[in-house]
Amino acid sequence: MILAGAVLLSVILLIPNLDPNKPAATGSSSHDANTGPVTHEQDDEPMESIVVTVSMTSAEFANLEEASQRFMLKYPNIRVLFSNVESKEEAYVAWKQELELGSSSDIMLMDSGWVREFAVMGLLEPVDSVNTASTISDQPTKLLAPLKWNSYLWGLPYDADPAVLVWNKAMLSEQKLSAPPKDWDSFMNLTDHLSAPQEASKPLVYLPSDFSLTTAWLDGWSNSAQRGTGALLFSEESASRLKALAGLTIPSFNLNNRMLGTELEQQRMLASVLPWSEYKALPKSEQDKLVLDKDKLRNIWLGSRSFVVSAASEKTEASFSWIKEMTSVTEQERSYERFGKLPAKNSIYEISGYSGTTAQYPPSWMLPLLNEEPMDEPPAPNWHSEWKRWQALWKLYTSGATDITSFIQSITASPSNEQ
Repeated sequence: MILAGAVLLSVILLIPNLDPNKPAATGSSSHDANTGPVTHEQDDEPMESIVVTVSMTSAEFANLEEASQRFMLKYPNIRVLFSNVESKEEAYVAWKQELELGSSSDIMLMDSGWVREFAVMGLLEPVDSVNTASTISDQPTKLLAPLKWNSYLWGLPYDADPAVLVWNKAMLSEQKLSAPPKDWDSFMNLTDHLSAPQEASKPLVYLPSDFSLTTAWLDGWSNSAQRGTGALLFSEESASRLKALAGLTIPSFNLNNRMLGTELEQQRMLASVLPWSEYKALPKSEQDKLVLDKDKLRNIWLGSRSFVVSAASEKTEASFSWIKEMTSVTEQERSYERFGKLPAKNSIYEISGYSGTTAQYPPSWMLPLLNEEPMDEPPAPNWHSEWKRWQALWKLYTSGATDITSFIQSITASPSNEQ
């Protein structure tokens, strides 16, 4: 009996504790440590917030917020806080003040022409570490050019909206032309044929009040050796051409860009200039009345935008992760389809060359223009202040407050001479 009792006691001691209400025993043996968790602690990354400020339309802003929601599902430990300053000039002033004080957003989406100025002032973080060789090769050379300084890259291109020249197809056909004139002399000969003596004041070219569109027109007639970023825009030859052009347009004339093909036909106007996104948004019936001049698309970086990161940011890794997602092929495809601004990925243009779906993808013929033309010099650090002055002077001219001669004299004078 004593022996039987001892055996029974041994069996009971060897049976595991099956009471669910009683905590499991813990031990220090390697076997106990590796079999089943003893706690529910996780090694998740800590939550962090990044602040993004952009300057864009409300529709574009809503689209970027949607993209950021997808980002936060992918990176649940990163929270993105947004603000939008629709006025570019207000954004420029605010960013400059905040960056100088070290209190800016982590990320800003700014005009690419401003990036070098902020980089020279030591206000931005270089972004070279974000780019691998494959990433760089997929970014258009022309859009990277204004972002480089001192052997570093200071921004990541997001999109571009260059101005394009369009021609009245019916008027070209009347002159037995299937394509726009190739050079300035051919253009002037064509205008001579179209301008009867009694119609000497009739406008043939529409140049809106946006100075960048006039820049695109003048750059379109320059050869590769003359191409610059605006600093060489008003050479003696350019000034002469602008004076000739002034005789072919009425500064206060307004067209309905949404019906541009019809407007040019009805007004008997030969040509106009508009942003690429507006051309893409035209109904096909309007595009069919126009001839797009593919040979005169020059400074594509004008009107482009890039993401930059503040030098004072303590969230650079999270910021770079967010930027890479926003500039991914998938997000750029979505943005182009909605808003028509050119994406900053070469591979997206290559897709259109295979599929031919021009409504969804930008045309493949733009690839050489984005990558193979001779490189322009990047904008000088004071480019924004000069450009702002030129814009103001051009608006004075287009409003009829001054003549073209006064405009040219003012724009070629240094700012110090004007004070």
